[in-house]
Amino acid sequence: MNNGVRLVEQRLIAGILLVALLLGWTNTIWPSITHAQSQTAPNHVDWEKVIGENELSRTVASRLLRGIAFANLGQLPRALKELEIAGEDGYREEVAEFVLDNLRQLRRSPEDLLLLNCAAFGSYAFGDLEQSISYFEEIIRLAPTVAWSRNFCAIVCGQTGEIERAQVHLERALKLDPKNQYTHLLLSAIYKEKGQYIMALFHYLQAPDAISELRRHGVL
Repeated sequence: MNNGVRLVEQRLIAGILLVALLLGWTNTIWPSITHAQSQTAPNHVDWEKVIGENELSRTVASRLLRGIAFANLGQLPRALKELEIAGEDGYREEVAEFVLDNLRQLRRSPEDLLLLNCAAFGSYAFGDLEQSISYFEEIIRLAPTVAWSRNFCAIVCGQTGEIERAQVHLERALKLDPKNQYTHLLLSAIYKEKGQYIMALFHYLQAPDAISELRRHGVL
């Protein structure tokens, strides 16, 4: 695998799983589902339907759509399994075309949440972090009650050094889904970065299942 492809793969994985990037403990983690709750909004995507419609297909587009859907459902290991295709040499052109095609469609349908998700993840995968943030924040504007979009937006904000901006998204995500241990871990990372260690410890202790998962994979 050449360096360019590996960089795309690492960015895509980081954009989905991020805890390790912000905590600074390791380069890759494999967390389990972290108590995400089902959420609905007037303008939302039926991610289960997206998975069902693409379940039997092995095309690159179908795998990427399944991966994005699993990510939005908090099923991160399954998301990673589908999205790691982005780092495979033989699929580079098809992955790029998938992203570009969705960007073209987005120009015609700028409030389509599925297209916005594809654009947000795609922009992140190819290193355009500011554009990725812009897409995620547009998703949040259109579907403000979905916690996972705020988590993903916070991930990218954290990587650009916008810690306060990331914290705002995470605090709002936690209000939407108080039991989401992934959000607690991210907030722990934010407070650790700010030197507020008591708050960092508080949120860290709210995520025992996620911590156990990290330990099973040798992170802690």
